Amino acid sequence: MKQGDSGTHLDEIRASQNFRHFMNRLNSSVYGKRFKRYGQRLNVVPVLERSSTNRLHYHLILQNPYPKDPATFTRLIESEWAKTRFGYVQSHIDEQIDHGWTDYITKSARDGTDWGNFHWR
Repeated sequence: MKQGDSGTHLDEIRASQNFRHFMNRLNSSVYGKRFKRYGQRLNVVPVLERSSTNRLHYHLILQNPYPKDPATFTRLIESEWAKTRFGYVQSHIDEQIDHGWTDYITKSARDGTDWGNFHWR
């Protein structure tokens, strides 16, 4: 994530707001009116953490609505993320997750799970 924008420093609250905005954009792109009318949304487990250099960033598990065409979803994620205030051009998207990834993401989940943006049905 960009750590600041136009003199505004990124903190945990702004990071969460920015992530919510991203998910709203992504859900709208995927589900269209079904997102706003019926609340249909992607499953997401977002974990906010600080790097060793104190940079805020997210790790997440995100449902892919296009399992037969993951490249489409990757492009959509990158496009919608870039349209947010603190969206940074550098991102890393793995199409396959395994036990190692879930261990890695949950290492800081006790303290960093963004429950306000968590959705799993």
